[in-house]
Parts: sequence; C-alpha cells; structure tokens
Amino acid sequence: MNFSTTTEYALRIMSYMSLEEKQLYKATDIIEELAIPHRYLRKLMTKLSKSDIIKSVQGKYGGYMIARDLEDISLLDIVEASGEKIDQSECFFGLKNCAFSIKCQMHHKWGAINKQIHEVLSTTTLLDIKKSNPRFLIKDFNEFS
Repeated sequence: MNFSTTTEYALRIMSYMSLEEKQLYKATDIIEELAIPHRYLRKLMTKLSKSDIIKSVQGKYGGYMIARDLEDISLLDIVEASGEKIDQSECFFGLKNCAFSIKCQMHHKWGAINKQIHEVLSTTTLLDIKKSNPRFLIKDFNEFS
C-alpha cells in the first residue's frame, strides 16, 4: 500500500518520537533528524495534536511530546490523524460503485487484502515500533550502524 507523503512523514515522526516517549521534541530537532520539510512538520504536528496523539508545549522551552502511552497509539491512529483514509470498501480499479452494485473482477481479492492491511495497522502500536528500534529513520543512520 502506498501512503501519501504526509502520512509517511507522520509515521516517521511518531516512530522517532517513540524512541524517547517522555522527551519534549523541538520542531527544529525533528526537522534536522528526520529531514522533513518545515511546512510538512508544522501541518502534521497540528493534525497530530488535534487527534490527541501528541501534545504541544508552548513557550521558550516548548516542543512536542507523545500524549498517550505507546501501546495505546496504533499505526491506524496515526494514519487517520494525518488525513489518510483506509477505506475497506474501496475498489481496486477506483470505481465509485463497485462495492454497491456491479462488482469488478478484483472485488473479493482486493477486499481481503484491504482487510489485512487494516488489521495490521490497527493492531500494530508505537510500542511495537519502538521495540524494533526504528533508528533507521534518522537521516544520519550511519552513526548507529
């Protein structure tokens, strides 16, 4: 499955922040560490804050931190907070009425795959990601290898 750039950035940001979930992250540090454009970061952090996945701390020593326990944030939560829709009834060929009237040749096969994708995203948490040590996300990963 291909996600939008916005969703990919949201997943990278949250995976990175899961490394030290109690830390307060400055926007400039996230931009530098993950090589994410400033315009994406500001937009995403607003979306993630509105979804109560992260919280924003204002002021000179402010930044962002994860708002909930890692095991309570699924990848699906992050995907949906970024604005991506995982529609299990979406047609493989992009037909508007495939699921409701005449079903295309791929309808049942695609439905099963789409259901599996949804299940993986909804059952995989940030804690699972943290356990996999996602340091590969950092632009200067060579320091860790």
